[in-house]
Amino acid sequence: MKLVASDYDKTFHRHDQQDLETNMNAVTKWRNKGNIFAISTGRDVASMLNEKRMRNIEYDYIVSLNGSFVVDIDNNVLFKQPLENQLARDLVTMLREKMGDEINISNGFDGFNMTHKSASLTNAVSKEIFDRNSTIYTKTMQAALDDDVLLIGCLNDNFEQAEQLKKEILLKYENQVEVFLNLNYINIVPKGISKATGVGIVIEHIGIDEQFVSVIGDDLNDIPMIERYKGYTVNNARDDVKAASVKSYDSVAKLIEDVY
Repeated sequence: MKLVASDYDKTFHRHDQQDLETNMNAVTKWRNKGNIFAISTGRDVASMLNEKRMRNIEYDYIVSLNGSFVVDIDNNVLFKQPLENQLARDLVTMLREKMGDEINISNGFDGFNMTHKSASLTNAVSKEIFDRNSTIYTKTMQAALDDDVLLIGCLNDNFEQAEQLKKEILLKYENQVEVFLNLNYINIVPKGISKATGVGIVIEHIGIDEQFVSVIGDDLNDIPMIERYKGYTVNNARDDVKAASVKSYDSVAKLIEDVY
């Protein structure tokens, strides 16, 4: 038995229907051989369940929210690590001062969304994310902050702004949080959490040796798992992410073919 863990956006799903179907067919064959497939993503479980309904995505595990929430195929929770509630409130206050209400807060299965409503009027990616989160999140900001807060995120106007905001967050909260960049997004999770630790939860749960684990991604939040498990990238990955990987593949399907 082997494990492949793949990032979702821009890795497994690159907004190319043929590419997605090829990856999905490879995963079906992989799982039919008795192997394990996990999605390792910055998205939450609510979002991935929406993808499963819309696109019939198959998986055995979801490492969600950059590792702070891990579930199996039946949505049994294997791991969750929330931020302290007062810390979460302080972070949201800081983000609102800098970004307005351009914020999302997730407990894994539900949350609060105000992710760039204004940008969604002119930006296709922002519109997709805002529309999606608006249909799956039901909480007010206060209710979300009173619940488990597994990730706080916000969309910045550009990557440079996101980098600057990351520096400002870490200047104040470096001992309490990890901050990941993905495109123009800031994702804040508890200290010590990453996709690498999330994949580790899956490895421990299924009881396999790390030599039978392959991971693949494309963006900065994938680097911890790529470095930890000597992983791979897709060819459209950032150059600095490719530099951390062993090899680049045309698709997730090509990686799966290679590790059969």
